[in-house]
Amino acid sequence: MVIIDYKKKFHKQIIQSCVLALKQGKVLAYPTDTSYGLAVDASSISAIKKLYQIKGRGFNKPVHIVVPSILYAKKIAVWNKSAEKLMKKFWPGALTLILECGIQNAEFKILTAKTGSIGLRMPKNLIALGLSRQLKAPITATSANVSGQTDCYSADDIIAQFKGQNYKPDIIINAGRLPKNKPSTLVRAFDDVVKILREGPVSEKQILNSLRSTK
Repeated sequence: MVIIDYKKKFHKQIIQSCVLALKQGKVLAYPTDTSYGLAVDASSISAIKKLYQIKGRGFNKPVHIVVPSILYAKKIAVWNKSAEKLMKKFWPGALTLILECGIQNAEFKILTAKTGSIGLRMPKNLIALGLSRQLKAPITATSANVSGQTDCYSADDIIAQFKGQNYKPDIIINAGRLPKNKPSTLVRAFDDVVKILREGPVSEKQILNSLRSTK
């Protein structure tokens, strides 16, 4: 694994080099608002399959994505009033919206595990956002761990967890130890029927208050 120590003054250069690696099918660990995640180019079938191999994850489990823009998100998912309210209130932030997938290509069939729904995220973290925006395509947002193991909050955590594994991330963007925040809040919004699947940094009370808002 190649480790890149993140320095804010070199942000542009680091993002550019890592996006080039993504275009080459590499898998990289990167910081988010919560724990470290694993990114591949979510428009590449071979890269997605490599990601599942590294995590030891079955194809029956979906993988969420970080979108480069709201416009892009609206091209790939079916939106409704509830989703709009939540997106406007909590994006960028630690909220993953589970929406009906509007694209049926091969990549999204893998990412959605053929469920018909897609998890969309737009974190505040500038590295996560920068990767997706520079790539001009979504990146995967699954946690940087072996399937079933604990989340990783530092480069050392990632190195330790993948030690001895046959398959590992190619690159780690080392942004230091992250605060141990909960994983993102998961909210499913289909046809204005909203269900909180996992409560995280965005609380149930915040979700309900936002949905009641007339704005």
